[in-house]
Amino acid sequence: MSPATITIMITVLMALMFLSGKFPFGLTTMTCCVLLVLTGVLEISDAFGGLSNKTIVMVAAMFALSTSLQKTNLALKLKGTLSAMSGKKDLALIVVLFAIYFVMLLIMPGIVAMALIIGFLDALPDTGEVTPSRVIMPLLMFNVVWEGTVPVGMGATIDFSTNAYMESIVAADQLLVFGNTVSVKIIPAILMIPVCLFIWKLFPKKQLNMSAVQSKEMKESTLPQWKQNFVYACFILVIIVLVLNKVAFFGKIMWIFPAACVVAMGLVGVMNPKELTLAVCSDTVWMLAGILGVTAALTNSGAAEIIGNMLLSLISWTNNSFMILLIVCLFTAIMTTFLSNSGVKSVLTPLVAAMAVAGGMDPRGMIICITVASGFSFCFPTGSTTCALAYAAGEYNPFKIAKITLPLLFCLCLITAFAANLFFPVWG
Repeated sequence: MSPATITIMITVLMALMFLSGKFPFGLTTMTCCVLLVLTGVLEISDAFGGLSNKTIVMVAAMFALSTSLQKTNLALKLKGTLSAMSGKKDLALIVVLFAIYFVMLLIMPGIVAMALIIGFLDALPDTGEVTPSRVIMPLLMFNVVWEGTVPVGMGATIDFSTNAYMESIVAADQLLVFGNTVSVKIIPAILMIPVCLFIWKLFPKKQLNMSAVQSKEMKESTLPQWKQNFVYACFILVIIVLVLNKVAFFGKIMWIFPAACVVAMGLVGVMNPKELTLAVCSDTVWMLAGILGVTAALTNSGAAEIIGNMLLSLISWTNNSFMILLIVCLFTAIMTTFLSNSGVKSVLTPLVAAMAVAGGMDPRGMIICITVASGFSFCFPTGSTTCALAYAAGEYNPFKIAKITLPLLFCLCLITAFAANLFFPVWG
């Protein structure tokens, strides 16, 4: 059996284990990593490379920071404020949460923003209507349409970075210019705002593991005031470093700085060894590390390229511009459900660009559809590290919430294809 076939079979096994609901997410992905090594698809260093991945290190440390904040009086005050709003001012609370998250997405990567907002959600009570289990997934949906949409920071370079995948394939006048991608991406992003403000009501209200811990610890802090101040200082410094991540120095240390603060808090006695271990070795961390191993196998084994070539055969049956763009969107969205965003983009962009040139088509609309739809990763944990983090923290079974996520995904693809056809029709 070829490595690609084995990888696809193991990915299907992972989906079935997620579906059963009988196994922790971390155990599921680690099982797949072990199988990938035993079958010879990956070396140990590749299968378990996620354990040393900078994103995983940062996320694990952010969980520990969140735990340390729960040991201070600030957490108690924040819980009281959110409790007062919950039930009486649910819409206002939702608007505030999404406004905060929007600002975060302007100044930091999505995975960092998600890890940070989950820490804030620890303070939400489980007794009201607005609970962490109902808010995390809508925040992920908001993330996938708004991250990189505003032309600030990385959002300002999206057209030029896309050109790097096809500049040797297409003519100079068919390359993207500043604002091309945003002109399409902004339409589904704006339409997603009212959806996110109300769709949270459709998700199950349940107590999460992090909420269970919270309920035991949410009482007057026993830490001396100087230790509480030390926690506040560490948290503020982490926020500053994350906000300044575009500055070269801070960009280098942002992934390890939260861990440095956690180490410092351990040394001064803010958290004991057991608390530190539970915080940084949660099921979420193991799941994230395992997801990276599976997506690496999908890319390295050639499975992604096999899937990508299927797109070319799907497009060949129609000459309708909108239908071609819709097929590209849907296919990209399906691929990004199991592969990383950047992996999908790097595989499909040159393939579609070459196909467009050979067929006398304008590639810009299709390439923009790939760029936009490759971010629609909210239907399955393997879509991205941000997606995996949200699924693990919210304890979502992807198949149980598919009745919400799949129709929304289809609508986003329809809107994106319509916008792309409006500005960049395939036949000019």
